[in-house]
Amino acid sequence: MPMRTRGQALTSIGCWFLFLGAGPCILGQQPQAVLLPPVDKVQPQLVPIDVPRQQNTPLTLASLESLALNHNPTIPQAQSLVQQQQGLTKQVGLYPNPALGYLRADPDQPGQSQSQGVFFSQELVTAGKLSLARAAGREEIAFSNWQLQAQQARVLNDVRIRYFEVLGAQRAIKAAEELEALALDGVQAAEKLLKAQQGTRPDVLQAEIQLGTVRTALQDARVRFASAWRQLVNVIGLPEMPPTMVAGNLEDDVPQLDWQESLQELLASSPLLQAQLAQIREAELEVKLARAQAVPNMNVQVVAERDHVQKFTTVSTLVSMPVVVFNRNQGNIVKAQGNLVQQTKEYERIRLALADQLAVSFRQYLSLRNQADTLHKDILPRAKESLDLTTQGYKAGRIDFLRVLHARQTYFQANLAYIEALTELAKVGTEIKGLQLTGGLNPTEVGTALQSTAAAGTTSVRALLQQLQEQRNGTSRNLPGVIQGGADR
Repeated sequence: MPMRTRGQALTSIGCWFLFLGAGPCILGQQPQAVLLPPVDKVQPQLVPIDVPRQQNTPLTLASLESLALNHNPTIPQAQSLVQQQQGLTKQVGLYPNPALGYLRADPDQPGQSQSQGVFFSQELVTAGKLSLARAAGREEIAFSNWQLQAQQARVLNDVRIRYFEVLGAQRAIKAAEELEALALDGVQAAEKLLKAQQGTRPDVLQAEIQLGTVRTALQDARVRFASAWRQLVNVIGLPEMPPTMVAGNLEDDVPQLDWQESLQELLASSPLLQAQLAQIREAELEVKLARAQAVPNMNVQVVAERDHVQKFTTVSTLVSMPVVVFNRNQGNIVKAQGNLVQQTKEYERIRLALADQLAVSFRQYLSLRNQADTLHKDILPRAKESLDLTTQGYKAGRIDFLRVLHARQTYFQANLAYIEALTELAKVGTEIKGLQLTGGLNPTEVGTALQSTAAAGTTSVRALLQQLQEQRNGTSRNLPGVIQGGADR
């Protein structure tokens, strides 16, 4: 999941548009002139953070995905669930073992019959129960395999989402460094004009204030990168991996999506729906199996016995079968029919839940894409032109320095808003193209549920964990694959 909620991201981007008519939002209101020491004498105390390593070949998204598939612990967990079900299916399809025994009869008087022999007993399974059990087991294996595919998709989607957050943090660092250079140049220009008696001391102070503010923003961007990197390597499964630059361009990952196409792709390709279809087929087989279990099995017994006194051998055959009078497996048949109805309605619920999640993601996608287009085509070019013109005018002595500061602030805010919009757009596009599967560190049995509902409060999280514990204890079946969470993830 993103480090910040998408609602916070939209608010921070929307703050830029409020700035156009109501004043600055990110850097605050225009500061008043105050007495500060010269900027070269200020030694800020910065919090130590992880700095990305510069290397010739930055990490690519493909290499990060490969690392996650090999190291994320939830994938082998999901694979083990498939293996467990394969074992269960093999077990339920095995024929009952025969019984082999020895018998002996000793008389209490001499001369009477004395015999000994062996017997063989075998239960004969009727009504195709074993084949039905094997078929139901195969559907459960199919369910586990679809859950494995869903978990792999969750891991990959989480890697992509966190990769984009790292990429956006890298770009925010670069933007802050560029503004720092501009602010430092502004301090030097203000000091130069002051020495030439063409500027004022308040201009120098304002320039120094802005430089200090920009350096704070740069530190914040580096903290954001460190946090994004930690979350990325956590979902990969290599938490000790040192911070490294990643390769990529946010503009190259802007998705072009259509609602109907996205909805059709989601409903046709979601592994959660395919897994639920396997559950429905298994429930249908369970109904047939419950009806077949009303037919009793037969038991065949053969006894070979030798009388050592009379010198003859007897072979006896016994065939037995329960008489179906009271127990016709009525209760289990009703239970199986109820389970079939439940699984069928669960399929409908998952479809609706997925469509509902997609509606939220698509609304965010359209809003972010509109903001990114507006910033890129209209606002950023004008902000850059305004900055260039005001800087040139100030150096020529034609423009007040406060206008230069305001132009720098405007350009920086527009740039940050554009980076934020691109980052969030890539992340929500990943959710849409990734079939709404996130939660790469959740157990397979929980799926997306824990992460999606975390924002709703700890009560829902505890409830889900309790259900998971019950499932592990064998008192409940697998948790639903999709549980609706808050709209603002």
